[in-house]
Amino acid sequence: MKKTTAQLEKRTASGLVVLAVIVGFAKLAHVLVPAVPGVVWALAFGALAGAGAARARGPVPSLPYHVPLTAGFVMMGAQVRPEVFTLVGWQGLLSLAVLWLLVVVSFALAVKLRLLPSRLAGLFALGLSGCGVTAVTAVARYDRTVEGTPATVATLLILLSGAIALVAYPYLGAGLGLDASTFGTFAGLTVANNAEALATAGTAPDPALLVAAAYKVLVNAFEGLAVLLYLCLFVPRDRRQQQHIGAKLLLPKVPGFVVGFAVVGTAALLGAFDDAERATLAELTNWAFFIALVGVGYRTRLSDIFKAAKPTLVGLVLWAATSALVLFWLTRAPA
Repeated sequence: MKKTTAQLEKRTASGLVVLAVIVGFAKLAHVLVPAVPGVVWALAFGALAGAGAARARGPVPSLPYHVPLTAGFVMMGAQVRPEVFTLVGWQGLLSLAVLWLLVVVSFALAVKLRLLPSRLAGLFALGLSGCGVTAVTAVARYDRTVEGTPATVATLLILLSGAIALVAYPYLGAGLGLDASTFGTFAGLTVANNAEALATAGTAPDPALLVAAAYKVLVNAFEGLAVLLYLCLFVPRDRRQQQHIGAKLLLPKVPGFVVGFAVVGTAALLGAFDDAERATLAELTNWAFFIALVGVGYRTRLSDIFKAAKPTLVGLVLWAATSALVLFWLTRAPA
């Protein structure tokens, strides 16, 4: 046990060193070429480093990017102001329902047309409904048939769609003249993973980032229900009963970053931070997300995407179509 713990600590330490080095190069590149968004540099350097590590002999260190991601999400709570609740309101639940309906219908149609196998389509729909990689990972723990390649392909699709959104959404938002609130809602709903969603929203003026964060909290609150729905559709009832699936997911453990965001947000509403402190925490938040995005890029394997080119392409097309319909809904729905 001591040996295993020591090995784990050694891998974590090496991962932190590698992460720090890549972040340094990515930040330097952004300083030298500021015309290219920092998030693009972070993803690019992370992906290049990940590709090089995959080809190297010996174990590949994992980058503990979840730590800065969690810290950034918690610190973002300092930016909470009363007006954010009016920006989300009851329309938030309705917009989330519209997104889930569109995702389910589009991937069910893909199965009917034999473009995707049903289980893989279910994984795609689960991840792209806003629940992201964590939901796919949760499903793989209970549905052994999607372990390995299906879960990997679904993860790659989620990360690739997030990378595309990081590059394309700012230009799309500027071209369509979206206001900050609508842009934040669009990013918070249609970009599956927290890191990419918040980084995308961060390219727009205030309060886009805060609105996107509010929607990610909303989606995460219903993630257990989405996972349970997938398992009810694809995992036989007797196996669900044997594994005691149900109560655990209907009453899921609240993620730590949600609790932290709520605590810091409540403190902000009570006047715990002045303008200077908010600005400092906002800068630290941006740094945290930049570091996290390097880790996201590190996990992306273009070679694996090429091996599963057809389902990945189908998934991307459906994600783009669903996102376009969500954008149409957001710009046409009554206020």
